[in-house]
Amino acid sequence: MIGWIVGIFVGLVVVLIVVLLVARLIITARQIGNEARAAHPSIERIREATAPLHGVDGVNAQATGLLEAARSARKALGG
Repeated sequence: MIGWIVGIFVGLVVVLIVVLLVARLIITARQIGNEARAAHPSIERIREATAPLHGVDGVNAQATGLLEAARSARKALGG
């Protein structure tokens, strides 16, 4: 009989611990969601502000081509 009582008590303690952990997990997930919603406008502003940076590769490629052409012209002119 004592074994049953101890077993039920241990089971209840385990269930209580699991419930507390799941509750904490849900609270943390809700906080993360709130933080994400609060950060969304800032992220949109950053995205808009950095959108022109996607064109840097094209500008860099063109500038590299111009530099190589200038070096070739200098070499052809004896410089």
